[in-house]
Amino acid sequence: MDDRRPNWINNYLLADEYVLWNGRPGNGYLCNKYDIFMIPFSIMWCGGVIFWEIDVLKASAPLIFRLWGIPFVCVGLYMVFGRFIMKSYLRKETVYVITNKRILSFIKDQVKTIDYHICPSRTITRHSDGSGSICFSSSTQLSYMFNMFGRPSNQDSFELDNIPDVDRVLQILSTS
Repeated sequence: MDDRRPNWINNYLLADEYVLWNGRPGNGYLCNKYDIFMIPFSIMWCGGVIFWEIDVLKASAPLIFRLWGIPFVCVGLYMVFGRFIMKSYLRKETVYVITNKRILSFIKDQVKTIDYHICPSRTITRHSDGSGSICFSSSTQLSYMFNMFGRPSNQDSFELDNIPDVDRVLQILSTS
């Protein structure tokens, strides 16, 4: 167990529940294997709408056409750069807690829980430095493909993202 556990975690524990582990996601590995689809798509989208917007501005088109492309350029820039900035920011605001009964994820003001004893499947991703991610899901892997945050896109998924020592966490999950 991490001795640096914030005291506010105790407010979310159930009766007869105690903390086995708590931690935060690491900073590295912002890309995952599903970005193999998102990165080329986002570059093509962003490049296309930027060229379109430049052509419209050069042609002195009516104001509505000049304004029309701005939201599409913003979406394109978010898909190329912004989603990684957002993911990095959210990781800094995330705390994971594993108890003897469930897993809790605190991301900013959102609390998500899952009973990992009855979760249908786990997908584990390991990196060469020992970090990794654990996704508890009842959905197919393709649900990740079009989510711009690089996270599971349905409500049935729960992820411990980029845990510094994923094998230690897996051992805790399997022994409790």
